[in-house]
Amino acid sequence: MKMPQLFRKEISLKPKRIKINHSNDFLLLGSCFTQNIRKHLSFNGFGNYYPFGTLYNPTTILNNLNIIIENQQFNNNDIIKSNGLFYCWNHSGLYSSKSENELLDEINLEVSKLNNQISENTVVIITLGTSFVYEHISYGLVGNCHKISGSEFSKRFLQFDEMLSSWKEVISRLKSKHVIFTVSPVRHWSDGAVQNNRSKSLLHLLVGELEDSFENVSYFPSYEIMMDELRDYRFYKKDMLHPSDEAVEFIWNKFKAYCFSNDSIQTIDLVQDIRKSMAHVPFNPTSKQHIIFLENLLDKIKDVIDKTPNYNWDLEIEEVKKMIAAAN
Repeated sequence: MKMPQLFRKEISLKPKRIKINHSNDFLLLGSCFTQNIRKHLSFNGFGNYYPFGTLYNPTTILNNLNIIIENQQFNNNDIIKSNGLFYCWNHSGLYSSKSENELLDEINLEVSKLNNQISENTVVIITLGTSFVYEHISYGLVGNCHKISGSEFSKRFLQFDEMLSSWKEVISRLKSKHVIFTVSPVRHWSDGAVQNNRSKSLLHLLVGELEDSFENVSYFPSYEIMMDELRDYRFYKKDMLHPSDEAVEFIWNKFKAYCFSNDSIQTIDLVQDIRKSMAHVPFNPTSKQHIIFLENLLDKIKDVIDKTPNYNWDLEIEEVKKMIAAAN
């Protein structure tokens, strides 16, 4: 009897509709899974921006994207005070300050910079987490409740039609850029298993309709990879909800094969060789052999700069120079 080569179902990816390379930079919006992808992009020499922090619902993500496109400014109405700190309803809790004006200056400066920095080469990656939204009694729909009393909020499902019409409008303004959607594989267990599945289903329907309607939109099946190829709790963290580091690495490698050009994959190999060399622990850090190793490493970094034009290597260069100085 012939045994199958794989003891799992493998997700087949559609042929590449785009070929991303290191001349592209990335604007990432959405859930914590986006943050995981961002770490891999930075590690592999891609320039990227991750404004607003971790957000889950499609409407807040869309509103923030519009704010960047139109260079809108937040104002005092967007700010809330909680436990002695000021927060913005459209941002995660990473954005906070003891001063309301300082917070407004910080978030508005970020929007202005992004409005100037995103270009035709910017790829937009959006990870949607849930169709549930929370609406504050005086402000309306929020991206984060910032530990305000639950009595001040109402919770509801977003309607498919309201999501679709709004997203079609903003995607039509991004036709010069490629937009990659994913649905977060992290289940929102606090909503209940059944409600979580219904919520994710709406997100899949939304992205499917957008992909069918726009040539510049594609879907990367991180959700399906996690649910089918990695359908074992050993691929989850201790909370049994978030993907483990091994799972994120597995999905990243799928993403790399799906999105990047062959030249860019070769550049990734060069960058990873540099990362490996920087993590090397020498037997004798003051030996002539190690100094030559570090000098060669510095040359490798300088050589790869032209291949990674949107990534800033200043920190790595400074670190290697410090190691060389310490070795002499």
